[in-house]
Amino acid sequence: MNDILKTMAAHRSIRKYKKQPIQDDLLSEIINSARQAPSSSNLQAYSIIIIKDQAKKDKLAKFCGDQPWISWCPVFLVICPDLYRLEKVAKRQGYDINDRFIEMFIVATVDSALVAQNILTGAESCGLGGVMIGGVRNNPDKVAALLELPDKVYPLMGMCLGYPDQEPMLKPRLQAEIVIHHEKYDDAKLDELLEVYDRIIQATGLYVGPRRKVPSPTSKGRYG
Repeated sequence: MNDILKTMAAHRSIRKYKKQPIQDDLLSEIINSARQAPSSSNLQAYSIIIIKDQAKKDKLAKFCGDQPWISWCPVFLVICPDLYRLEKVAKRQGYDINDRFIEMFIVATVDSALVAQNILTGAESCGLGGVMIGGVRNNPDKVAALLELPDKVYPLMGMCLGYPDQEPMLKPRLQAEIVIHHEKYDDAKLDELLEVYDRIIQATGLYVGPRRKVPSPTSKGRYG
């Protein structure tokens, strides 16, 4: 297994960080490398907001569902699908952007998600840790106002980054047989395999205790 595969296989969400800043040149190198992520028609329909200001991080922590690690991390990123810039680029070339259909929304969202995953993987390969924050969608209007996002730019996900000060467990993922299909979709053994997975999760103690509850179907904002 090469180093990239090892990094991906070892991913775990980090929510506690050392009081050690991330060097600006390292952060720039990670983000600029990550921007080579695949992009539909090379539109690159996203923007990345880097936040280090403590007051802003504190507000974002509250907006995102009182997640204190947003305040604790040295750098917080907000990754935003950006159709505002795309519209301006189109107008410079004498075109109208066709954003009335969901396809353009999906393109910008997927572009943003791909670059976000690249950033996290790149950061982990450099000894940093992080956690994705879907909670920026809890109060998108407040997040947008705080970050002065223009119309047609919306917060998709946040990301805490820093040097890890914890070693959480590696959470078991669903068995490959559940997720990976060959030639056709096949869920013939789904119930049997899910029973096995439930026992694996229960054995970890991941959701045991008053501070950890099994997420409800409507909960959002937590990635692991």
